[in-house]
This record gives sequence, C-alpha cells and structure tokens, in this order.
Amino acid sequence: MGVIINNQNTKNLGFALVGRPDVPSADKKYETIEVEGRDGALTKFLGYQDLKFTLKFNILFQNDIKQKLREIKGLLSQAKTLTFDDSPNFFYKIKRAQISDTETIIKQSGVFSVEFHAEPFEFESSSVLEYDNPSNLIIRNNTSYFSQPIIKIHGQDNIKLFVNDELVEVKNINEGITIDSEMQEAYYNNDNMNHQMTGSFPTFEIGENVIKLEGNNIDKIEILPQWRWLT
Repeated sequence: MGVIINNQNTKNLGFALVGRPDVPSADKKYETIEVEGRDGALTKFLGYQDLKFTLKFNILFQNDIKQKLREIKGLLSQAKTLTFDDSPNFFYKIKRAQISDTETIIKQSGVFSVEFHAEPFEFESSSVLEYDNPSNLIIRNNTSYFSQPIIKIHGQDNIKLFVNDELVEVKNINEGITIDSEMQEAYYNNDNMNHQMTGSFPTFEIGENVIKLEGNNIDKIEILPQWRWLT
C-alpha cells in the first residue's frame, strides 16, 4: 500500500509505507455539567477530536539518506492532504506532521515514523456540481455526517438562498459570491463579503437536502459538497 501526500506518491519520492496502517476512530468530545439537586450530570456533545495516527516509512535505496531526510521533512512541513492508494477517492486533511527524532537510527536503518494530526473525518473526493439558471435543487448526502459545502452563486443584486428552509440572504452583489461553510467566510475572488450576507452558513444533512434560489439576476450556481465520513 502506498501513501499519497499532497497528490504525490511517496514511493516516487523515495520512501514507502512499512506495513498496513492503523488509523483510529475519532473520539467524541463532551462537556459535563453538574447541576445541584439533579441526580447525575448533564452531558453535552461538543464534536469530535482530531485524529492522531503514526505511520512508519522506509527510505528506498538512497545513497545519501541525510539529503533524502531533508527532502522528506520539507514535504511533511507542507502536508495538507493524505490518501492511501487502496482508497484513492478518500483523503484526510492534515493539520500537522511530525517526523521521529531518532535521526541516528534513521541514518543507519532508513526507517522512520511520522505522527499525523488530522481532522476527524475521511473526506470523499467530489466534483463541483454546476447548475445553470437554478431554482429548485435536491442534493442527497449519502455519507455518515453532515457536510460543510462551498457554494458559489453567479449573479447580481439581491439573492435569497434556502437550504432545507434555512435562509441565507446576500445583498448588493455585482458578479457573485462564494459561501464557504467550512471556513465560515463569504467572499468573491479576494474580496471579503461577510457584511453582505445574513443567516447561518448552510450544511448538507444526511439524506435529501432541498436548495432553492430566489432573485431576478441569477446565472449559475456551483456547489462543492465536501462530503465527509466519520472514521
């Protein structure tokens, strides 16, 4: 099995996975509240903790292991996505990657470990969905968790976006707006447009999601669903 980091297969970069990886499930986060006079505590689900997993690699046929280590550390310092090549349509979003400190052992054996910190989901690769002159759409979420889509509306003036009856209003737009629910930002190209948007950032719940657009000058809508699965 190979590992693909930032769309580059590590085998082609001179190092390979040792053995089959063991990626744990994400742990839930809870808040416990003690209430006087109540038997037992109140428990509130807060979300999921980051994934932490360690992968062991072997440097392949390198005469200059020290130089190869420099290159590997450079790649890991910029790691954003990680894919296992037996599941090419799924990836992890990497927050941090830390190589083991045993550099002397690495130089002798060529084996090293990397601890990865990632978001607590497997993300499914998906294409941008495009709809010309949209009004009513149904998008189905077949995953195990809600998604935080990126929605780009091409149009002018005032537009209302309904996602499962939740209203988002955007006002006085010239060419369009991008609503990024993961980043909690509204923008167009490099211009911040949070002040032109009211309402909550939309999510796609499990099952059918009904999307409606209202406005006189809507040309097209592009949706990147950003499907994700619980690990």
